[in-house]
Amino acid sequence: MAKQRFPWIGSLMILGVVGLPYIFAALVTPEGYVFGGFLFNPLDGNSYLAKMYEGFLGEWRFRLPYTAEASYSVYLFTFYIFLGHLARLFHLPLIVMFHLARLLADLIFMLALWRFLNVLMEDSGQGIVRMYYWALLGSGLGWLFSLTGGFTADFWLAEAYPLLSMFANPHFPLGTGLLLLFFSNLLKPFSCPWVIVLSIVLGVTLAIVLPFGVVVGSLVGGGYCIWLWYKRQKVPLSWMFGFALGGGSVLILQYTAILQDIWLRGWNAQNLTPSPPLWDYLVAFSPALILAFLGLTQSKQGISLSLPFLIIWFIAGWVMAYSPWGLQRRLLVGFYIPVVILAVRGGSLLRHWLGRVGGFIEQLALILALPTGFLIILMGLAGVRAQHPLLTLRADEYEVLEWISEHTPPEALVFAAPETGLFIPAHTGRRVIYGHPFETVNAEEQSRWVTDSLLYARAPKDLTQRLRERGVDFVFWGPREQSAAQVKQLDFLPVLVQAGDTALYAIPLIP
Repeated sequence: MAKQRFPWIGSLMILGVVGLPYIFAALVTPEGYVFGGFLFNPLDGNSYLAKMYEGFLGEWRFRLPYTAEASYSVYLFTFYIFLGHLARLFHLPLIVMFHLARLLADLIFMLALWRFLNVLMEDSGQGIVRMYYWALLGSGLGWLFSLTGGFTADFWLAEAYPLLSMFANPHFPLGTGLLLLFFSNLLKPFSCPWVIVLSIVLGVTLAIVLPFGVVVGSLVGGGYCIWLWYKRQKVPLSWMFGFALGGGSVLILQYTAILQDIWLRGWNAQNLTPSPPLWDYLVAFSPALILAFLGLTQSKQGISLSLPFLIIWFIAGWVMAYSPWGLQRRLLVGFYIPVVILAVRGGSLLRHWLGRVGGFIEQLALILALPTGFLIILMGLAGVRAQHPLLTLRADEYEVLEWISEHTPPEALVFAAPETGLFIPAHTGRRVIYGHPFETVNAEEQSRWVTDSLLYARAPKDLTQRLRERGVDFVFWGPREQSAAQVKQLDFLPVLVQAGDTALYAIPLIP
């Protein structure tokens, strides 16, 4: 399958880079606190756990866990719901299942990347090792820009960078790996009676794991097939047609289901991820981007590879990044990979033209591309050590969350401060009024309602009536709520459990 043997030792070391910091974070969490399980993007991380909890409770259909009025309605986010079922089957905590799945997905991605690079190369594989490790460990110049207070895309656009993808969640690396597998089959198609079935299965699986990967695969793959047709070369129609048919069918079904549900329509309307200004991307993908422009050059010198495919992916990435669509940056799935491949090719041209000076420039570019990813990991660990409120929970908060998960009905609605609302669906599966800027429909309005309600804590009857009208069953009252309301306890409500400074109160039924 590959021209060179897979580098197991180096790949396992990279797994350690993206896996061991989470263990270390749990060990360095200050006494009296509990590590929340995420070192990068805890907002989305907890939302993934909340989806897994739905599967843990036995559901296969999805509902917005951070929208109180939403109901189980459609088959979305099936990948995470499936992981929740596995967690229940193997009696594993959700966060353990999440990270086990992430590490397995990371390994699958690295195998797929290695195969893709070997298929892509038209010579003996010159430069493949540099491409592999640069793609896995590199990032942009955001670390340098951060010295002036900047915060560029290479700090947060996880789906574009393999290191961040592998560090953040399981569906980014797994989806990118499936996308690379499709690209490998386009570049070097094999014939068998089941090709159309395999391509359909691949498209369907990618649509379930990472829907935007289907869009990227269809546009890049379609462009490549058009180029092959123009050059009168054999077009892998079976792979292209099956992939587009399988993945596209799932996307259409998902989008139709979203439009038919009022709450999912509201979520979709506010779930916007536009691209940052062009200069931001130029910083975030440099220094590799600088060499990549050189690598686009048509030249018989340097590394020999399937340049037309890379040019199509490279151009399509920029077009998709600024397409007239509210989810622009989601279409940069794995985009750092073609940038790095072209950069290594550009470096090989420099070495051919400039000798040692060209090699020094390439090595310098690689060194400058390394700090951002490792800085992100260190920032996460520092945040845990500093008890960042989105990365850690107070031990008493965690204890009350465990009580909620064991002693309250699954359909219970819990009132809590906005920050606490992020953790409740993730750790208990119970609903909240507000907890996530995207997955709480009408998020700004609901956040304001919660914040205003906290101020009613000094007016017992008004607060009780206000919460009862919203259908609230329980009130979570910990340090975050007390700080916003400036009220220590809610003596006018019956307390169900007390742990340190955190308590859970019940809203009495109307007599």
